[in-house]
Amino acid sequence: MDTESPRTIILVGALGSFEIMSIANYCDRLHRSGLTELTLNMSAVTDCHRSGLDGLRALAAGSSNMAVSVAGANWGQFTTLLRTAPILDVQDLCDAVRALVQSAPPSVVDTASGHAVA
Repeated sequence: MDTESPRTIILVGALGSFEIMSIANYCDRLHRSGLTELTLNMSAVTDCHRSGLDGLRALAAGSSNMAVSVAGANWGQFTTLLRTAPILDVQDLCDAVRALVQSAPPSVVDTASGHAVA
């Protein structure tokens, strides 16, 4: 196996618990082979579930014993998660998504006034 660091994996489709478990196992194999850095490119992810978000955060925090960075994340990948979350969880989820996404969150427009809501 080529162990040149860093390596990029492009994630495609929905990202849930099964996918995160598979990615974590693969990270462990890469680390055992000598890889020290990995980038997970999310640009082709269509929907990120709660378990996907939690798993990405854990990997980026070092749970795989290697430096994992997340690239290509955008707010649209988390729309379903944020829309269906209990209201008490939304702020914490937004903070978690914001840590992965490089751009500002989309503004919400009040349809009655046409003004952005902070």
